Amino acid sequence: MQNKIKLFIYTSIGISLPFLIRTTLFQYSIRGVSSPYATIYLHSLDIVFFVIILHLWWRTKKLPFSNKKNVDKLWISLFFLIFIQVLWVKYPLITWFLGIRFYLGLALIWYISRFRYLAKDLKYSINGFFMGMLAQAIIVVSQFGLQQNLGLPFVVEPPLSTQLAGVAKVDIFNNTFIRAYGTFPHPNILGYVGILALILLYSQKLGKKLAIIICSATILIAGFIDHYIITSIQAFGISILTATYLLYGKLDGFGKVFSKFIILILHLIILLSFSKTAIVLLLLLDFAYLTRLTQKSMFHVEQFQRILKSLPRFFVNAISLSGIIFLWTIPYSQIIDTISKRFLYFQDSVQLISSNLWVGVGLGQYVVNLPDGRELWQYEPVHNMFLLLISELGVFVFILLISIFCIECYNYVYGYKKQR
Repeated sequence: MQNKIKLFIYTSIGISLPFLIRTTLFQYSIRGVSSPYATIYLHSLDIVFFVIILHLWWRTKKLPFSNKKNVDKLWISLFFLIFIQVLWVKYPLITWFLGIRFYLGLALIWYISRFRYLAKDLKYSINGFFMGMLAQAIIVVSQFGLQQNLGLPFVVEPPLSTQLAGVAKVDIFNNTFIRAYGTFPHPNILGYVGILALILLYSQKLGKKLAIIICSATILIAGFIDHYIITSIQAFGISILTATYLLYGKLDGFGKVFSKFIILILHLIILLSFSKTAIVLLLLLDFAYLTRLTQKSMFHVEQFQRILKSLPRFFVNAISLSGIIFLWTIPYSQIIDTISKRFLYFQDSVQLISSNLWVGVGLGQYVVNLPDGRELWQYEPVHNMFLLLISELGVFVFILLISIFCIECYNYVYGYKKQR
Protein backbone atom coordinates (compact mmCIF):
# COMPACT_ATOMS: atom_id res chain seq x y z
CA MET A 1 0.00 0.00 0.00
CA GLN A 2 2.84 2.39 0.88
CA ASN A 3 4.51 1.78 -2.51
CA LYS A 4 1.24 2.50 -4.31
CA ILE A 5 0.87 5.79 -2.44
CA LYS A 6 4.48 6.70 -3.29
CA LEU A 7 3.88 5.79 -6.96
CA PHE A 8 0.78 8.00 -7.07
CA ILE A 9 2.46 10.98 -5.39
CA TYR A 10 5.65 10.95 -7.48
CA THR A 11 3.74 10.34 -10.71
CA SER A 12 1.38 13.21 -9.89
CA ILE A 13 4.39 15.48 -9.30
CA GLY A 14 5.77 14.58 -12.73
CA ILE A 15 2.43 15.20 -14.44
CA SER A 16 2.13 18.61 -12.77
CA LEU A 17 5.57 19.84 -13.92
CA PRO A 18 4.47 21.09 -17.37
CA PHE A 19 1.41 22.78 -15.88
CA LEU A 20 1.06 25.77 -13.58
CA ILE A 21 -1.54 27.13 -11.21
CA ARG A 22 -0.53 30.53 -9.88
CA THR A 23 -1.68 33.28 -7.57
CA THR A 24 -0.45 36.87 -7.62
CA LEU A 25 0.97 37.78 -4.22
CA PHE A 26 2.56 41.17 -4.92
CA GLN A 27 2.52 43.24 -8.09
CA TYR A 28 4.64 46.24 -9.01
CA SER A 29 4.24 48.40 -12.08
CA ILE A 30 6.72 49.70 -14.60
CA ARG A 31 5.61 53.01 -16.13
CA GLY A 32 2.12 52.34 -14.77
CA VAL A 33 1.86 48.92 -16.46
CA SER A 34 2.03 45.60 -14.62
CA SER A 35 5.02 43.48 -15.62
CA PRO A 36 5.45 39.73 -15.03
CA TYR A 37 9.12 40.44 -14.24
CA ALA A 38 8.08 42.76 -11.40
CA THR A 39 5.38 40.48 -10.00
CA ILE A 40 5.61 37.81 -7.31
CA TYR A 41 3.61 34.76 -8.34
CA LEU A 42 2.99 31.84 -6.01
CA HIS A 43 3.06 28.88 -8.39
CA SER A 44 1.85 25.37 -7.72
CA LEU A 45 5.42 24.22 -8.45
CA ASP A 46 6.68 26.37 -5.56
CA ILE A 47 4.41 24.39 -3.23
CA VAL A 48 5.51 21.11 -4.84
CA PHE A 49 9.17 21.99 -4.27
CA PHE A 50 8.47 22.86 -0.64
CA VAL A 51 6.54 19.63 0.03
CA ILE A 52 9.27 17.53 -1.63
CA ILE A 53 11.97 19.14 0.52
CA LEU A 54 9.90 18.50 3.67
CA HIS A 55 9.50 14.87 2.61
CA LEU A 56 13.24 14.45 1.96
CA TRP A 57 14.08 16.12 5.28
CA TRP A 58 11.74 13.66 7.05
CA ARG A 59 13.33 10.67 5.25
CA THR A 60 16.96 11.68 5.78
CA LYS A 61 16.62 13.53 9.09
CA LYS A 62 19.01 16.16 7.68
CA LEU A 63 18.47 19.76 6.66
CA PRO A 64 19.78 20.86 3.24
CA PHE A 65 23.51 21.72 3.13
CA SER A 66 24.06 20.43 6.69
CA ASN A 67 26.83 17.86 6.12
CA LYS A 68 29.53 20.31 7.32
CA LYS A 69 31.63 19.67 4.22
CA ASN A 70 33.51 22.59 2.71
CA VAL A 71 31.26 22.67 -0.35
CA ASP A 72 28.16 22.81 1.86
CA LYS A 73 29.68 25.75 3.73
CA LEU A 74 30.18 27.46 0.37
CA TRP A 75 26.53 26.82 -0.50
CA ILE A 76 25.43 28.40 2.77
CA SER A 77 27.70 31.39 2.11
CA LEU A 78 26.16 31.76 -1.35
CA PHE A 79 22.61 31.82 -0.03
CA PHE A 80 23.62 34.23 2.73
CA LEU A 81 25.03 36.65 0.15
CA ILE A 82 21.86 36.36 -1.96
CA PHE A 83 19.47 36.97 0.93
CA ILE A 84 21.50 39.84 2.39
CA GLN A 85 20.74 41.73 -0.85
CA VAL A 86 17.30 42.53 0.57
CA LEU A 87 19.01 45.28 2.58
CA TRP A 88 19.62 47.49 -0.48
CA VAL A 89 17.53 46.28 -3.43
CA LYS A 90 14.61 48.23 -4.86
CA TYR A 91 11.97 45.53 -4.19
CA PRO A 92 13.19 43.26 -1.34
CA LEU A 93 10.19 40.91 -1.51
CA ILE A 94 11.08 39.88 -5.08
CA THR A 95 14.66 39.02 -4.06
CA TRP A 96 13.50 37.17 -0.96
CA PHE A 97 10.88 35.13 -2.80
CA LEU A 98 13.13 34.20 -5.74
CA GLY A 99 15.92 33.38 -3.28
CA ILE A 100 13.64 30.87 -1.54
CA ARG A 101 12.77 29.27 -4.90
CA PHE A 102 16.45 29.09 -5.83
CA TYR A 103 17.23 27.51 -2.44
CA LEU A 104 14.49 24.86 -2.72
CA GLY A 105 15.51 23.84 -6.24
CA LEU A 106 19.18 23.41 -5.38
CA ALA A 107 18.30 21.71 -2.09
CA LEU A 108 16.55 18.99 -4.11
CA ILE A 109 19.79 18.35 -6.04
CA TRP A 110 21.70 18.35 -2.73
CA TYR A 111 19.53 15.62 -1.20
CA ILE A 112 19.72 13.33 -4.22
CA SER A 113 23.47 13.83 -4.71
CA ARG A 114 24.26 13.07 -1.05
CA PHE A 115 21.65 10.34 -0.54
CA ARG A 116 21.66 8.59 -3.89
CA TYR A 117 19.18 5.91 -2.85
CA LEU A 118 16.53 8.65 -3.15
CA ALA A 119 17.06 8.70 -6.92
CA LYS A 120 15.20 5.43 -7.45
CA ASP A 121 11.89 7.26 -7.02
CA LEU A 122 12.70 9.70 -9.83
CA LYS A 123 11.51 7.15 -12.42
CA TYR A 124 7.91 7.67 -11.26
CA SER A 125 8.15 11.44 -11.76
CA ILE A 126 9.78 11.00 -15.18
CA ASN A 127 6.90 8.78 -16.33
CA GLY A 128 4.45 11.36 -14.99
CA PHE A 129 6.35 14.09 -16.83
CA PHE A 130 5.89 12.24 -20.13
CA MET A 131 2.16 11.91 -19.42
CA GLY A 132 2.04 15.64 -18.79
CA MET A 133 3.75 16.29 -22.13
CA LEU A 134 1.18 14.09 -23.89
CA ALA A 135 -1.54 16.31 -22.43
CA GLN A 136 0.47 19.34 -23.56
CA ALA A 137 0.49 17.96 -27.12
CA ILE A 138 -3.32 18.06 -27.23
CA ILE A 139 -3.28 21.68 -26.09
CA VAL A 140 -0.47 22.60 -28.51
CA VAL A 141 -2.17 21.12 -31.57
CA SER A 142 -5.51 22.69 -30.61
CA GLN A 143 -3.97 26.13 -30.10
CA PHE A 144 -2.17 26.05 -33.42
CA GLY A 145 -5.18 24.67 -35.27
CA LEU A 146 -7.64 27.19 -33.81
CA GLN A 147 -5.08 30.02 -33.69
CA GLN A 148 -6.26 31.05 -30.24
CA ASN A 149 -6.05 29.96 -26.63
CA LEU A 150 -8.51 27.34 -25.37
CA GLY A 151 -9.62 29.16 -22.21
CA LEU A 152 -8.58 26.27 -19.99
CA PRO A 153 -9.65 26.59 -16.33
CA PHE A 154 -7.20 26.42 -13.40
CA VAL A 155 -3.94 26.18 -15.39
CA VAL A 156 -2.08 29.24 -16.67
CA GLU A 157 -2.77 29.53 -20.39
CA PRO A 158 -1.75 32.85 -21.97
CA PRO A 159 -4.27 34.73 -24.16
CA LEU A 160 -3.44 34.03 -27.81
CA SER A 161 -4.46 35.74 -31.02
CA THR A 162 -2.75 36.96 -34.16
CA GLN A 163 -4.19 40.40 -33.33
CA LEU A 164 -2.63 40.65 -29.87
CA ALA A 165 0.66 42.50 -29.50
CA GLY A 166 3.36 40.60 -27.67
CA VAL A 167 2.14 37.16 -28.77
CA ALA A 168 4.89 35.15 -30.49
CA LYS A 169 4.06 34.70 -34.17
CA VAL A 170 5.69 33.24 -37.26
CA ASP A 171 5.26 34.14 -40.93
CA ILE A 172 4.82 31.09 -43.15
CA PHE A 173 4.49 31.74 -46.87
CA ASN A 174 3.26 35.32 -46.22
CA ASN A 175 0.68 34.18 -43.66
CA THR A 176 0.97 35.00 -39.96
CA PHE A 177 0.39 32.24 -37.40
CA ILE A 178 0.65 32.24 -33.64
CA ARG A 179 3.28 29.86 -32.33
CA ALA A 180 2.02 27.16 -29.99
CA TYR A 181 2.43 27.94 -26.29
CA GLY A 182 0.75 25.05 -24.51
CA THR A 183 0.56 26.19 -20.90
CA PHE A 184 4.07 27.64 -20.99
CA PRO A 185 4.88 31.39 -20.82
CA HIS A 186 6.58 31.35 -24.24
CA PRO A 187 6.98 28.91 -27.19
CA ASN A 188 10.76 28.88 -26.67
CA ILE A 189 10.21 27.35 -23.22
CA LEU A 190 7.84 24.79 -24.73
CA GLY A 191 10.49 23.82 -27.31
CA TYR A 192 13.23 23.69 -24.65
CA VAL A 193 11.19 21.39 -22.41
CA GLY A 194 10.42 19.17 -25.42
CA ILE A 195 14.17 18.81 -26.07
CA LEU A 196 14.81 17.85 -22.43
CA ALA A 197 12.06 15.23 -22.62
CA LEU A 198 13.63 13.78 -25.79
CA ILE A 199 17.02 13.60 -24.08
CA LEU A 200 15.41 11.59 -21.27
CA LEU A 201 13.86 9.20 -23.79
CA TYR A 202 17.10 8.82 -25.75
CA SER A 203 19.28 8.49 -22.63
CA GLN A 204 19.27 4.69 -22.46
CA LYS A 205 20.51 4.35 -26.05
CA LEU A 206 22.91 7.28 -25.75
CA GLY A 207 24.39 6.05 -22.48
CA LYS A 208 24.70 7.99 -19.21
CA LYS A 209 27.91 9.83 -20.10
CA LEU A 210 26.81 11.05 -23.54
CA ALA A 211 23.30 11.90 -22.29
CA ILE A 212 24.78 14.06 -19.50
CA ILE A 213 27.07 15.83 -21.99
CA ILE A 214 24.17 16.52 -24.38
CA CYS A 215 21.92 17.72 -21.55
CA SER A 216 24.67 20.03 -20.22
CA ALA A 217 25.28 21.42 -23.71
CA THR A 218 21.54 21.99 -24.17
CA ILE A 219 21.28 23.94 -20.90
CA LEU A 220 24.39 25.98 -21.73
CA ILE A 221 23.22 26.81 -25.27
CA ALA A 222 19.74 27.74 -24.04
CA GLY A 223 21.33 29.81 -21.28
CA PHE A 224 23.52 31.73 -23.71
CA ILE A 225 20.61 32.75 -25.96
CA ASP A 226 17.83 33.31 -23.42
CA HIS A 227 17.01 33.87 -19.75
CA TYR A 228 14.04 31.58 -19.15
CA ILE A 229 15.96 28.77 -17.41
CA ILE A 230 16.12 30.98 -14.30
CA THR A 231 13.12 33.28 -14.90
CA SER A 232 10.57 30.51 -15.65
CA ILE A 233 9.91 28.10 -12.81
CA GLN A 234 8.76 25.47 -15.32
CA ALA A 235 12.07 25.60 -17.20
CA PHE A 236 13.97 25.75 -13.89
CA GLY A 237 12.12 22.83 -12.31
CA ILE A 238 12.18 20.56 -15.37
CA SER A 239 15.90 21.28 -15.87
CA ILE A 240 16.51 20.12 -12.29
CA LEU A 241 14.40 16.97 -12.78
CA THR A 242 16.21 16.09 -16.02
CA ALA A 243 19.69 16.74 -14.65
CA THR A 244 19.17 14.83 -11.39
CA TYR A 245 17.70 11.82 -13.19
CA LEU A 246 20.54 11.65 -15.71
CA LEU A 247 23.17 12.11 -12.99
CA TYR A 248 21.82 9.82 -10.29
CA GLY A 249 18.86 7.83 -11.63
CA LYS A 250 18.90 4.42 -13.27
CA LEU A 251 18.44 4.94 -17.00
CA ASP A 252 15.81 2.27 -17.64
CA GLY A 253 13.84 1.97 -20.84
CA PHE A 254 10.31 3.34 -20.97
CA GLY A 255 8.65 0.64 -23.11
CA LYS A 256 9.12 0.34 -26.87
CA VAL A 257 5.59 1.25 -27.96
CA PHE A 258 5.26 4.12 -25.49
CA SER A 259 8.72 5.47 -26.38
CA LYS A 260 8.02 5.51 -30.11
CA PHE A 261 4.69 7.25 -29.58
CA ILE A 262 6.02 9.91 -27.23
CA ILE A 263 9.01 10.51 -29.55
CA LEU A 264 6.56 11.29 -32.33
CA ILE A 265 4.54 13.60 -30.07
CA LEU A 266 7.61 15.48 -28.80
CA HIS A 267 8.82 16.10 -32.35
CA LEU A 268 5.43 17.58 -33.17
CA ILE A 269 5.48 19.81 -30.06
CA ILE A 270 8.97 21.12 -30.86
CA LEU A 271 8.09 21.85 -34.49
CA LEU A 272 4.89 23.73 -33.59
CA SER A 273 6.78 25.85 -31.05
CA PHE A 274 8.80 27.23 -34.01
CA SER A 275 11.67 27.80 -31.61
CA LYS A 276 14.71 28.25 -33.83
CA THR A 277 17.08 27.09 -31.10
CA ALA A 278 14.96 24.05 -30.23
CA ILE A 279 14.74 23.00 -33.89
CA VAL A 280 18.52 23.21 -34.31
CA LEU A 281 18.99 21.22 -31.09
CA LEU A 282 16.44 18.70 -32.39
CA LEU A 283 18.50 18.14 -35.53
CA LEU A 284 21.70 17.63 -33.51
CA LEU A 285 20.00 15.39 -30.94
CA ASP A 286 18.39 13.15 -33.56
CA PHE A 287 21.70 12.89 -35.40
CA ALA A 288 23.49 11.83 -32.18
CA TYR A 289 20.77 9.31 -31.37
CA LEU A 290 20.64 7.67 -34.80
CA THR A 291 24.44 7.65 -35.04
CA ARG A 292 24.64 5.98 -31.62
CA LEU A 293 22.34 3.20 -32.79
CA THR A 294 24.76 2.24 -35.56
CA GLN A 295 27.68 1.99 -33.11
CA LYS A 296 26.28 -0.82 -30.99
CA SER A 297 28.35 -3.99 -30.99
CA MET A 298 27.25 -6.68 -33.46
CA PHE A 299 24.94 -4.14 -35.06
CA HIS A 300 24.51 -4.67 -38.78
CA VAL A 301 23.06 -2.42 -41.47
CA GLU A 302 20.07 -4.74 -41.81
CA GLN A 303 19.28 -4.36 -38.10
CA PHE A 304 19.53 -0.55 -38.38
CA GLN A 305 17.18 -0.53 -41.36
CA ARG A 306 14.73 -2.76 -39.46
CA ILE A 307 14.66 -0.34 -36.52
CA LEU A 308 14.07 2.61 -38.82
CA LYS A 309 11.17 0.83 -40.48
CA SER A 310 9.65 0.02 -37.09
CA LEU A 311 9.57 3.70 -36.07
CA PRO A 312 6.64 5.89 -37.05
CA ARG A 313 7.23 7.27 -40.53
CA PHE A 314 6.72 10.80 -39.26
CA PHE A 315 9.58 10.45 -36.79
CA VAL A 316 12.02 9.39 -39.49
CA ASN A 317 10.99 12.27 -41.73
CA ALA A 318 10.85 14.78 -38.85
CA ILE A 319 14.59 15.38 -39.06
CA SER A 320 14.46 16.66 -42.63
CA LEU A 321 11.06 18.29 -42.07
CA SER A 322 12.34 20.33 -39.11
CA GLY A 323 15.31 21.51 -41.16
CA ILE A 324 13.03 22.59 -44.01
CA ILE A 325 10.76 24.51 -41.62
CA PHE A 326 13.73 26.20 -40.01
CA LEU A 327 15.42 27.23 -43.27
CA TRP A 328 12.44 28.05 -45.48
CA THR A 329 9.55 29.28 -43.38
CA ILE A 330 11.41 31.51 -40.87
CA PRO A 331 12.02 34.84 -42.65
CA TYR A 332 15.59 36.05 -42.38
CA SER A 333 14.26 39.55 -41.63
CA GLN A 334 12.67 38.12 -38.50
CA ILE A 335 15.98 36.56 -37.46
CA ILE A 336 17.79 39.88 -38.01
CA ASP A 337 15.12 41.69 -35.96
CA THR A 338 15.58 39.18 -33.13
CA ILE A 339 19.35 39.69 -33.16
CA SER A 340 19.02 43.48 -33.09
CA LYS A 341 16.67 43.30 -30.09
CA ARG A 342 19.03 41.03 -28.23
CA PHE A 343 21.91 43.38 -28.93
CA LEU A 344 19.90 46.12 -27.19
CA TYR A 345 19.38 43.82 -24.18
CA PHE A 346 23.12 43.12 -24.21
CA GLN A 347 23.90 46.85 -24.03
CA ASP A 348 21.54 47.23 -21.06
CA SER A 349 23.23 44.36 -19.22
CA VAL A 350 26.69 45.86 -19.79
CA GLN A 351 25.52 49.17 -18.29
CA LEU A 352 23.98 47.48 -15.24
CA ILE A 353 27.05 45.31 -14.69
CA SER A 354 29.46 48.22 -14.97
CA SER A 355 27.50 50.29 -12.44
CA ASN A 356 26.91 47.39 -9.99
CA LEU A 357 29.94 45.21 -10.68
CA TRP A 358 30.55 43.55 -7.31
CA VAL A 359 27.19 43.42 -5.53
CA GLY A 360 24.76 43.38 -8.48
CA VAL A 361 21.31 44.96 -8.58
CA GLY A 362 19.73 42.10 -6.63
CA LEU A 363 18.08 38.80 -7.55
CA GLY A 364 14.99 39.47 -9.68
CA GLN A 365 15.77 43.22 -9.85
CA TYR A 366 17.10 43.46 -13.42
CA VAL A 367 13.97 44.77 -15.16
CA VAL A 368 12.98 47.24 -12.43
CA ASN A 369 16.44 48.83 -12.66
CA LEU A 370 16.27 49.49 -16.41
CA PRO A 371 16.20 53.22 -17.26
CA ASP A 372 12.95 54.98 -18.15
CA GLY A 373 12.04 56.44 -21.53
CA ARG A 374 11.77 53.28 -23.63
CA GLU A 375 9.08 51.13 -25.20
CA LEU A 376 7.37 48.60 -22.94
CA TRP A 377 8.68 45.58 -24.83
CA GLN A 378 12.20 46.65 -23.89
CA TYR A 379 11.52 46.04 -20.19
CA GLU A 380 12.71 42.45 -20.28
CA PRO A 381 15.75 40.59 -18.90
CA VAL A 382 18.84 40.23 -21.05
CA HIS A 383 18.58 37.12 -23.22
CA ASN A 384 21.60 35.48 -21.65
CA MET A 385 21.38 33.59 -18.38
CA PHE A 386 25.00 34.27 -17.43
CA LEU A 387 24.86 38.03 -18.06
CA LEU A 388 21.59 38.13 -16.12
CA LEU A 389 23.16 36.36 -13.13
CA ILE A 390 26.20 38.67 -13.17
CA SER A 391 23.90 41.71 -13.40
CA GLU A 392 21.74 40.61 -10.47
CA LEU A 393 24.22 38.81 -8.21
CA GLY A 394 27.45 40.65 -8.98
CA VAL A 395 30.78 39.27 -10.13
CA PHE A 396 31.86 37.98 -6.70
CA VAL A 397 28.72 35.86 -6.10
CA PHE A 398 28.72 34.66 -9.72
CA ILE A 399 32.34 33.45 -9.40
CA LEU A 400 31.40 31.75 -6.12
CA LEU A 401 28.45 30.02 -7.84
CA ILE A 402 30.61 28.77 -10.73
CA SER A 403 33.28 27.58 -8.29
CA ILE A 404 30.70 25.59 -6.31
CA PHE A 405 29.41 23.93 -9.48
CA CYS A 406 32.98 23.00 -10.44
CA ILE A 407 33.51 21.43 -7.01
CA GLU A 408 30.21 19.56 -7.30
CA CYS A 409 31.26 18.22 -10.72
CA TYR A 410 34.55 17.02 -9.20
CA ASN A 411 32.65 15.32 -6.37
CA TYR A 412 30.30 13.67 -8.87
CA VAL A 413 33.17 12.24 -10.91
CA TYR A 414 35.12 11.00 -7.88
CA GLY A 415 32.07 10.20 -5.82
CA TYR A 416 30.53 10.99 -2.47
CA LYS A 417 30.49 8.30 0.16
CA LYS A 418 27.06 6.74 0.02
CA GLN A 419 25.01 7.61 3.05
CA ARG A 420 22.31 5.41 4.48
